Amino acid sequence: MKRTFLLICTILCANVLMAQEQLAVLRHNDSTSVFYGQSAFVQAYTAATHGDIITLSDGIFTAPGSVRKGITVRGNGAVADTARRSTGTYFMENFQVAQLGDSLQFSAEGIYFNYFNSHQSYDIKLTRCYMKYFSQNGGVQATNCIIKGTADGTSSQNNTYTNCVINNNGTNYYIPNFVICNHCIISGNDSYSYSSYQFNNCVVRKSGGNDTILNGAVNYSVLIGFTGTNSPTSSGNVAMSLSDVFENWNGNSLPTDLETYVLKSSVSDSIQSLDGSEVGIFGGFMPFDWRPSYSIIKRFNVANRTTADGKLSVDIEVISE
Repeated sequence: MKRTFLLICTILCANVLMAQEQLAVLRHNDSTSVFYGQSAFVQAYTAATHGDIITLSDGIFTAPGSVRKGITVRGNGAVADTARRSTGTYFMENFQVAQLGDSLQFSAEGIYFNYFNSHQSYDIKLTRCYMKYFSQNGGVQATNCIIKGTADGTSSQNNTYTNCVINNNGTNYYIPNFVICNHCIISGNDSYSYSSYQFNNCVVRKSGGNDTILNGAVNYSVLIGFTGTNSPTSSGNVAMSLSDVFENWNGNSLPTDLETYVLKSSVSDSIQSLDGSEVGIFGGFMPFDWRPSYSIIKRFNVANRTTADGKLSVDIEVISE
């Protein structure tokens, strides 16, 4: 059930703050700082230290040259959500996470990244994000994400994808030392021969090109387009044609509507996952859901002037599921 909280705050302040379209809220220990404008994230990041949380409003934000701090970034959603009146949080330029150091993690949720690059970092946690282009070097934990474009890596760090859609759109898909995909949909001209992997409870589609699968295992999954020597030798799998798997996806491109990943009822009759739920992104313990797991900032209005006694009125609307 959706709940809308309307908070009217009175802040003692001698200065006048002007609300802008983009908003970044930096949480550091018990203190909160607010930054405005397209560069709001850069300003918040500059002021942040390891362990801080930066919450972003709707809008397009500028990214810093390189992220080198172990911080958490929360957006209003990777796609527009009319039910929550959110247009989404976007980084349209290169978003690069550099090497963070031992015991430091970069975490992001509810954000659209046009190009996410983490080649120098090995502890990345991504939740409910969309990566149009994705370049990494291992150490990624992704949940409820859509990844379009190359997902590569050459290190010994492992990757884990849970209830994700991976569609490389025709580019060879090189993955690092060991990859675990659970309840994922994997599609494209894929080459898995460079690594070891384990795909459980997935829908795996071969669409031509360099499509040999070696050095790994596929279990309790739907296999589309695998024939002859290209078929993985694993257990509990069912081979099906694309037209028999999804309600309304032909597999030629990455759909923008998640409903196109709904499986036909006949698929559930043919195969169940190891945990007893349906295969693909809507099964398992983390069924795909775009909605962020936290409250989002919908409105943050600041009065144009202070009162006679130096008070400033702030109107905040927060939406929570």
